[in-house]
Amino acid sequence: MSSISIGTARHFHPRGTPGDVCRDHNRAALATVVAAEARRRGYGPDLSDEQIDECAALAGRKAPSPTSREAIRAALAPPITADDAPEAVAAAVFGALPSHPVRVVGHDGREFFLVPLPVTA
Repeated sequence: MSSISIGTARHFHPRGTPGDVCRDHNRAALATVVAAEARRRGYGPDLSDEQIDECAALAGRKAPSPTSREAIRAALAPPITADDAPEAVAAAVFGALPSHPVRVVGHDGREFFLVPLPVTA
């Protein structure tokens, strides 16, 4: 099994960006790696810690922290779509900040994760 790297947030932010901002960014981005594996296995937001650990291992990651587990489960919540009411989309997006990915389904049925990228500290 090969290890996959997405880099770390500190490389995406200006020098001097507070560490908590980078940690939130990393958590959201890394949660997508495990959540994508969980989606391939048919798991939803109620997956167990053991299932999260299984998906993390399959993705070449170590067992996540409790806070990262929360982000992974959030990424597996029902997706938002273009057909959803603006209030539902706003609730999903703003409820995810600062470190939870949001699952969306495009017009063609493909799924994506939106990852919050902070621009201010």
